[in-house]
Order: sequence, then structure tokens, then C-alpha cells
Amino acid sequence: MTEQYIGWALVLGLVVGGALIWFAIGRIPRTTEEMSDDERASEAAWISETITARGGKAPTDLVEEVLDLHVHYLEHAAQER
Repeated sequence: MTEQYIGWALVLGLVVGGALIWFAIGRIPRTTEEMSDDERASEAAWISETITARGGKAPTDLVEEVLDLHVHYLEHAAQER
């Protein structure tokens, strides 16, 4: 009986440990350095299309500039701390 308990405890420990690692890695925010230029352009195009679909106007170039300004703002805010 002890051997069965140890086996189940091992399986349970592996499952719980794996879930905690998955949760921790999934919750770590990405940084802008991790985004490629293609991904950034794709994000800007998606935002532009979404705003246009909702009746607004946001050219892709403008959205890219706003995303760049956001990165600079975050850098500036981090330096002030």
C-alpha cells in the first residue's frame, strides 16, 4: 500500500508542479524586445482594421507610431522610479 501511495504522490506532485510552472510562464509579461518587426506590423494592422471596423479612422502608420510612443513612455516611466 505504501508503494501505491508513493506512486500517486509522485504523479500528483508532477501534475501540480507542471501546472504551477505553466501558470508562472504563461503569466510572465512579454517585453517589446521579444516582438519581431513583422509581429509589430501585424499588430498595428490588426488594431487599425479593428478601429476602422468600429467606425473610426486609424491608419496603420499612426498606430505603429502610437505603439512606438508607448514603448518610449514605459522606458521613461521605468527611469523615473
